[in-house]
Amino acid sequence: MSKISILDCTLRDGGYINNWEFGENAIKKILNCLCAANIEIIECGFLRDEPYDKNRSIYSSVEQIAKVITPKKESAMYVAMIACGDVDVKRLSDHNGNTIDGIRLTFHKYQWKETHEVAELLMKKGYKVFIQPVGTTSYSDLELLNLILDVNSLKPFAFYLVDTLGIMYRKDLQRTFFLIDNNLNPEISVGFHSHNNLQLSFANAQELMGIHTKRNIIIDSSVYGMGRGVGNLATELLTQYINANVEARYSILPLL
Repeated sequence: MSKISILDCTLRDGGYINNWEFGENAIKKILNCLCAANIEIIECGFLRDEPYDKNRSIYSSVEQIAKVITPKKESAMYVAMIACGDVDVKRLSDHNGNTIDGIRLTFHKYQWKETHEVAELLMKKGYKVFIQPVGTTSYSDLELLNLILDVNSLKPFAFYLVDTLGIMYRKDLQRTFFLIDNNLNPEISVGFHSHNNLQLSFANAQELMGIHTKRNIIIDSSVYGMGRGVGNLATELLTQYINANVEARYSILPLL
């Protein structure tokens, strides 16, 4: 039976709606409420090489993130996302336990070689690395298998199935997941990031949780489904479903 974890991406994917201008107090309140709800992985925003504004969930250093997540909840993992090419990772400080624990790397097909090098460097700095190919559905079977082989040699924390365009039906999810599950190193977690174009994010998440696998599964969601375009899977729906059908582990009120 797989272990299911939730990654809340409200402060990152939700920022496409408001240009990441949540406001300093709201950023801290969202982080605190996600902690109070017992969300396992919390995404704090983007890392980018641009001037820092404390009212936006975009950061130019991990030290800036440390200020908004202190005191850290020990049971939660804190992460941020880097889009390949947006940050000179050589200048990022090594992981010291006081700021984010992991970094999510998103990239297009043609950027994989560069992303592989960035991932290696971040892992040497002590971060848990999440490999997230944009539009996994655009990969042929051979392209995806070749990517998985490279990911196995890298051995990051997680590899993602990313439904960027929100076009996956149940059979598409099953087929792609089994291709990944049967070829990816069993110690690497598989993540699922969906967009709700077909109103199937919640249904596909339930389908994924019902698949029999020993692999750790991470499912992305955001509060009220706030995210790019039509939005994401809603965290409050996912947490309630897990409480009712898997085990009672989340507090719903802080999310609402």
